[in-house]
Parts: sequence; structure tokens; C-alpha cells
Amino acid sequence: MYNNDSNVGVESDLVNSYAWDTAIIFIQEMGNNNYSNATGDMGAVKNTGTNNDEVCNIHDMASNCEEWTTEYSTYKNTKAYPCSYRGGFCFYNDKYTSYRNDAYSTYKYEFYSFRTLIYIK
Repeated sequence: MYNNDSNVGVESDLVNSYAWDTAIIFIQEMGNNNYSNATGDMGAVKNTGTNNDEVCNIHDMASNCEEWTTEYSTYKNTKAYPCSYRGGFCFYNDKYTSYRNDAYSTYKYEFYSFRTLIYIK
């Protein structure tokens, strides 16, 4: 990840929960009123942007892979896990754009992905 020490003028980070939720609200305000509950096409992982899940150049929040975030999980039913993953998943239609779940940071699964943020300074 870039940081400002390299004089690049940008910083980057793994997406956080605030950015995830803000993107959903933005997409809903741009006309996709129920995007927080959107799910992806069932069956298989597809190339980015091919699931008709692209709004305002934000792709695949409701489909393909669930994505790691920097959000700390605080579920009361379970132990507090250090990581949360968000978003829809192509093999289960009970996962949706605003969906969140928790996992250990060492947990691995072939369908987890990640999304980065870039801050231009």
C-alpha cells in the first residue's frame, strides 16, 4: 500500500466499513434505491463488471466474492473477531451488498477478496 512517505501524493488502505456504507448510500442516491439489499447472479465467479453490478464505476459489491474490510467485528453472539467481510457472494443469494460477517484474520477461503481505497492528497 502506498503512503505519503514516498512523495507520491496518495495513500491507500484496505476498504473500511465507513467507505463501504458510504458507497452503498451513494449508489442508492444515484437511482439504485435498494442497492443495500442487492444480490448477485448465482452460479460462478465472473469478470469484474459483468454482473450488471456496476454503478458510478463501483463494481461488484453485490456479487462475486465477499470482501475483507478493516472493520472490527463486535457480534454479541460470538467472540469478537478482528476482521469482518462484506458484500454479496455469487454462490449464495442470502448474501447482499450490506451483508457483514466476521472471521479470524488467518481464515482463508478461495472466494474472499479485498477492495482498496486511494486517497489523493
